[in-house]
Amino acid sequence: MYWQQRYLKEGRAFSSATTGLETVDLPKTGLLSGLELRVWGTNGATAAKCDAWLHDRLKKVEVIVNGSKVVKSFTGEQILADMLYKKTPLFSHDMKNMVNASAEEFFYINLGRFYHDPDYMLDLSRVNDPELRIDYDFGMTSHDGWTNGIAMAAAPSYSLIPHILREPEVPPKGYLKTSEVSRFTGGVSKKENMKLPIGPVYANLYLQSYYASQGLGYLLDKVELNINSDDIIPMRVGATELAAEIVRQYGLFHIMQQTGIKGGQAYPWPIEQGVFQPAPLGLVAQEFQYMDLWGNAGAPGLKDTATGLTPSTASINVAFLCLGVWPFSVSAIPIFDLMDERTWIDSSKLGDLWLRVEGNASMGTSVVVKLLADEVVTSY
Repeated sequence: MYWQQRYLKEGRAFSSATTGLETVDLPKTGLLSGLELRVWGTNGATAAKCDAWLHDRLKKVEVIVNGSKVVKSFTGEQILADMLYKKTPLFSHDMKNMVNASAEEFFYINLGRFYHDPDYMLDLSRVNDPELRIDYDFGMTSHDGWTNGIAMAAAPSYSLIPHILREPEVPPKGYLKTSEVSRFTGGVSKKENMKLPIGPVYANLYLQSYYASQGLGYLLDKVELNINSDDIIPMRVGATELAAEIVRQYGLFHIMQQTGIKGGQAYPWPIEQGVFQPAPLGLVAQEFQYMDLWGNAGAPGLKDTATGLTPSTASINVAFLCLGVWPFSVSAIPIFDLMDERTWIDSSKLGDLWLRVEGNASMGTSVVVKLLADEVVTSY
């Protein structure tokens, strides 16, 4: 038994600097544990226009088999959040969004519960025409309510490395399918039963509200898991309790970035709730103030070091660490434990299953709340 990690594509340029669909044929044999996708390019030439990152520009990344069967389906930021929930840390020394600077991000799509899970993998020999599809927009200047973005200077490049287990001692139990299963558009104090398809075994659920000033902590009053129309309610909590439960189960997440930021300008923080710990790059006349992160609603404050006045609306480059919960406003539902199959829910034995989301008076009409699910697939 050994792991094989070899380039399938190396340094390949995307076909367009604006929008397009990149399709890559995957190997026909082997047990696919994950796909390592590295994307890199050059940021645009306008200062303090940092709202659109490489991960935002990957609109949809999918693993497809048999022509149309979805195995994995994510946006770029959902992949990064999924990595953290599946114990796969984020790393790049060039996770940047600065004027004319290089930008690089690593994405890893797990087919199992964690990095190199020996029990859950996709058997490529049992499917037809496996492929990776990347729907992208490198000309993007706005997304999810953030409007201060700038198009990339040229089409980025990518490399793709399948992580395949060869000569296994025992066959895998199956693989995890991950995709969006429900969504709704928000409204003032709106209450929505996000119904899940009946049939699959669910190993985890993920609720996302990624929009400017409309994060989970900002708009969520209560969230409830409901089985058989109120027969069993395993969980009903508010946003604060949900965040605390995520920390107890998964620990604090951290994401490091470098970017150009303008004082007082709203910014799409990669961690919704927690702390922002900045370190200005180079000799600058302004310094950042410590800041709590909450609800996708924060704007960083700058102090002019010469006058001592706050705020300053200058633009500076900064490296920072965000530490907290809900990466890209994605929250797992903490009654599930990917490592403990006894917590998984076999929906084929149920009449119905839904996640009830109750918005507060601050829930707006522009946000789209999404529900993703990890489904355990054991038959092909």
